[in-house]
Amino acid sequence: MTTRPTIRAANGLVASGHHLATAAGLAALREGGNAIDAAVAAAAVCAVVMPHRTSFGGDIFALVYDARSREVDAYNGSGAAPRSIDVERFGDAFPQQGAILATVPGLIAGLADLMHDHGRLGLERALEAAIAYAEAGFPVSDRLAAAIAEEGDRLADDEEAAHLFGPRGRWPRAGEMLQQPDLAVSLREISREGADAFYRGDLGERFATAVDAIGGAIDRTDLAAHHTDRPEPLAIDFGGFRVFGQPPVSQGHILIEELAIASGLDLTSLEWGSADLVHLMVETKKLAFADRDAHAGDPAFVEFDGRRLLDPEFIAGRRRAVNAKASERSEAGALMTPADTTYLAVVDRDGNAVSLIQSVFSAFGAAAVVPGTGLLLNNRVTGFSLDQRSPNALVPRKRPVHTLNTVIALDGSSPRFVFGTPGRQAQVQTNFQLGVALMSFGMDVQRAIEEPRWYHDSGRTLRMERRFPEAVRRALAGKGHEVVLLDDWDELTGGAQAIAIEPNGAFAGGADPRREGYAAGY
Repeated sequence: MTTRPTIRAANGLVASGHHLATAAGLAALREGGNAIDAAVAAAAVCAVVMPHRTSFGGDIFALVYDARSREVDAYNGSGAAPRSIDVERFGDAFPQQGAILATVPGLIAGLADLMHDHGRLGLERALEAAIAYAEAGFPVSDRLAAAIAEEGDRLADDEEAAHLFGPRGRWPRAGEMLQQPDLAVSLREISREGADAFYRGDLGERFATAVDAIGGAIDRTDLAAHHTDRPEPLAIDFGGFRVFGQPPVSQGHILIEELAIASGLDLTSLEWGSADLVHLMVETKKLAFADRDAHAGDPAFVEFDGRRLLDPEFIAGRRRAVNAKASERSEAGALMTPADTTYLAVVDRDGNAVSLIQSVFSAFGAAAVVPGTGLLLNNRVTGFSLDQRSPNALVPRKRPVHTLNTVIALDGSSPRFVFGTPGRQAQVQTNFQLGVALMSFGMDVQRAIEEPRWYHDSGRTLRMERRFPEAVRRALAGKGHEVVLLDDWDELTGGAQAIAIEPNGAFAGGADPRREGYAAGY
């Protein structure tokens, strides 16, 4: 039994983090657009109606399956640290907010490049719904109202953010309208002139001038130097499928390494949700995260190729290192706030598929809105390490390692599963659980999303949703895990969306009740 029905459709399906975004994507499909048109329309709406999770001042990663070429293309729409950023100014810790924490926004270029390479309807049409919601407003959701109130102190410290999110002299209540007129003007300029309006045009000039005035470091040179990378995706055979993930600077290599190690552990001989299965997966996760900490960084600055982690001999060695007892490692760092990212999946009747994730990093990013533009800045600089010995050390013009990753699994040469989740360090853990549920245990997508989840942060502590049976939790404690209970449906473990393309060509979609996602098709 699930809390929501599996959504089934034959012509197209959109599963996103917000119902207004799903509706916008579905409208694009109905108008003759393909999965890419729908994904860009939905992503743009997300960047308007979910400012606590994403923004046009944030980043984007995507995998696209093109039905004509039968290939999977990867897009890395993340930005670099400004060229003039002073690393020493931060000392031992980053501040809680401010424009100085922003890397170059990559989402605008990412959306435009997706449309240029694969879209049918054009960028102007794809941004229509987002512009309308920015200009006329939209009813604030319960989740957004709660997030604004929770982050109120940070937002109040920025004059522009305080005015944008509190125009009535107080924070909005659920159901009240929220308008973003400056953002609407910026988006109209981008829709007419393309991404160059921001990276090389008048909008970019106004943005850079305003960023400087509020203490940021991004300038016109940084904007003009930005481009969307199109790296070769990582891929692994798992459970009879060809699974594609994001290459660095995404941490998608963690998921692909997890699956590679797990492929030789005979997981299907164990009962789903059992202590033995959870233990093997948790210990596998620890090994992949340890490899991330030792090696991962921007390949333009450090010698790191995620494919080296997939060498058969290396994987065999890591598989032998999976412990029978809970191991003591501390690779994921301190527990992090989950409200920062949103994910969407789209498929169309022609066989195209998109797996897309976008983020402003922490809740409301830098909590700084650039005056005159309506653009909420990310705080992705805090994704770097201040330890200059780290492969992920903060360096001007360098991109930080991103938790953002997406997944497409092919059956032969056609898509079978499209899935992903927000949740920072939980992303590749939840995607690991989803992947095993879907590809090894043959679960329905909605059931796979709703199954109880675990989350490992560091050491022997294992966080588990309370819905895991007590007998399973006791058995894991017997293996050395220190079990800590989460809520029944804990947002820490993400907010997944997933689509399965059935053997008869029909689509099945699911959305996570842990957040406010919604799947719909026609």
